[in-house]
Amino acid sequence: MRDVLREVERWVADGLRAATATVVKTERSAPRAPGAVLAVSERGDVAGSVTGGCVEPAVYEEAREVLAGGPPRLVTYGIADEDAFEVGLPCGGTVHIFVDALDDELVPTLADAIRAERPVALAVSVSGPEVGSKRLVFADGEANGALDAEAKRLLALGESELVEVPDGEFFVSAFAPRPRMYVFGAVDHAAAVATVGRFLGYRVTVCDARAKFATRERFVDVDELVVDWPDRFLAGAPVDERTAICVLTHDHKFDIPLLKVALGTPAGYIGAMGARRTNAQRRERLLAEGVSEDELARIHAPIGLDIGSRTPEEVAVAVAAEIVAGTRGKARATSRERVAAT
Repeated sequence: MRDVLREVERWVADGLRAATATVVKTERSAPRAPGAVLAVSERGDVAGSVTGGCVEPAVYEEAREVLAGGPPRLVTYGIADEDAFEVGLPCGGTVHIFVDALDDELVPTLADAIRAERPVALAVSVSGPEVGSKRLVFADGEANGALDAEAKRLLALGESELVEVPDGEFFVSAFAPRPRMYVFGAVDHAAAVATVGRFLGYRVTVCDARAKFATRERFVDVDELVVDWPDRFLAGAPVDERTAICVLTHDHKFDIPLLKVALGTPAGYIGAMGARRTNAQRRERLLAEGVSEDELARIHAPIGLDIGSRTPEEVAVAVAAEIVAGTRGKARATSRERVAAT
C-alpha cells in the first residue's frame, strides 16, 4: 500500500472511488510478497503491481467488478488452475489476492501516519460476515483483543501477514517506520552507499567528524547529515535489528571505537571497509580492546559481497546485495568468509 498511497491520495482528492487488490498469501514461487498492492480508480487508472505483470489484467477486471458494485472477493491464481496459462502465471507458484473497495475515510489517517513514520497496521477482514471491514491499529495504542495483538506483533517485525483470530481471518498490512542505515565516513563510496540505501527504503544518515567533507553538496540523497565523532553519535542513535551500519572510514582512530559501539547494538548488519591488511590490523586491535571472536564474526569485512567491484557505485551495489541477502536469510559466503577460509 505504501507504494501506491500517493496515487490513491490523488484519486480520493479528485473525488474518485478506488479498489485495491492485495496479495495476502503466496505458495511456492511468486513474483511479489504478501502486502503487494494494485490499485484501480473508477476512471480506470492503475497504480502498483501484485505479480509484476503476470495476472494484472485479470486482477484489474476483478477490481472493476468491485467498483461496479460487486462484493469483495478472495481470488487465487496458480499453476494448478485451469486458467493458469490464460492469466500467465508461469513461475509455478500460487498467489491469493483480496480485492475490495477502498475506504476513503481511512486514507488520510493512514497516509499521515506513514509520512510521520508512526507505526500503523491496516487490518482487513478477508472472510466471514464482515468481509471487507477495515481498521487501523497503532503500535502506540492500546491492544483491544487478539487482532490488535497480532497487528502489534507484525508491526514489531515489519511484516505483513494473513492471520486467523477468533473474529475471523484478517490480512494485516504492517507499515513500520523505515529501517535505519548509518553510513560513517564522508568519502566517495559513502555517497553511493547512501543513494542505494535510500533506494532500498532505508532512512539514511551519514556521519563524519570532519565538517568540510560532510556537506549537503556532496550528500544530496541522505535524510540526515551529522558532523560528530562516529562512536559518540552512534552511542546515542536509535538502533534495532533492522538497522544497517556501514563503516567506510577505514581509519583506526575512527573505526575501533565505532565498531566497539556497533557491536554493542542489535544491528542486523555491520560492515567495514578496508583492504585485507587493514582488516587484519583492525581485527588485532579489536581483540586487544576485549572484543570476542563471536562479536568479530558479526562484522562483514571487507564490506559487501565479493563481485569484483572497483568504483564507488559498484561497491554500493555489493554492499546492498550483502544487506539484502542477510535480511532475506539468503546470505552466501562473503569476501570476509572466503578470505578466512584460505
